[in-house]
Amino acid sequence: MRVAIVGVGGMGTNHFNIHKSMEGTTLVAACDLQIDKLREKTEGTDIHAYSDFYEMLEKEKPDIVDVCTPTYLHAEHSIAAMRAGAHVICEKPMALCKEQAAQIMAVAKETGKTFMAAHVLRFMGPYAYLCDVIRSKKYGDPLKIRMSRMSGTPTWSYENWMMDKDKSGHAVLDLMIHDIDLIQYMLGQPRDIVGAHYEMNELTNYASVNYIYDGFSVSFEGGWFKTDIGFESDYFAIFEGGYVKLKDGVLTDNGQVVDLDRADVIEDTGINISNADGYAQEIRHFIDCVKCGKAPSVTPESSADSVALIAKTLDKLTNI
Repeated sequence: MRVAIVGVGGMGTNHFNIHKSMEGTTLVAACDLQIDKLREKTEGTDIHAYSDFYEMLEKEKPDIVDVCTPTYLHAEHSIAAMRAGAHVICEKPMALCKEQAAQIMAVAKETGKTFMAAHVLRFMGPYAYLCDVIRSKKYGDPLKIRMSRMSGTPTWSYENWMMDKDKSGHAVLDLMIHDIDLIQYMLGQPRDIVGAHYEMNELTNYASVNYIYDGFSVSFEGGWFKTDIGFESDYFAIFEGGYVKLKDGVLTDNGQVVDLDRADVIEDTGINISNADGYAQEIRHFIDCVKCGKAPSVTPESSADSVALIAKTLDKLTNI
């Protein structure tokens, strides 16, 4: 199968490197507005470099398009790729708003093409482990789940698009959607939402959120901070009969360290994120689904529910 990628910046470079070594497909083309940087990446390969996405679609006629462009372009590029005959895997979030998400779902149905948003946490070992504990009721029902995701403010984006709320949705949509999507996928919609949101000010933007379910709650804390800190994420899930904890990259189950199989780790992601095995796994899962004609485990409907929940969450939070 012929693969093309659009957007070869931070996350796009990660996807680009994975596609180059992926068995069963061929990366035939890549597109990025920063064409000189892209040509450095494709030098010495048979990968064709483009600066015009629509020209790439017309000339290459790819079977699969991997969309890694800025969030505000996800809907446009995903829809165009599907209408050009390609299946689409798109970086999270699938769209800026629920209206754009609905458009993507409508075009996927209209064209019969497979669409999957790349919600990588569903494929990362420590988070997949948490999902298994919840699903299996290994320790009974949850009592409290706490999730955290922090980083310095990403001022490195192309033309600073991540600092524009209308293009990125800021930290809640861009960053916290990882954890919110995972919980929405596992536990559905909360009964109530409470919390606080600190709007972007002096390059700091964060939120503290509580989702209220029957008998338990899930709390999220996440944001970008104007300080020199690296990316970090963790969780602490307490159940009736035990707990699971991810801290500083170490997963423990009732105090015992869990030795996850690391055979599929992609060592050179090009970004400062640990537990990066999930990136290769999500792409492989998507490709296998396309080849077999199966629906991906990350459905468009589920991804759209996460986008809608983000909007509902922001409406419920108190601005501070």
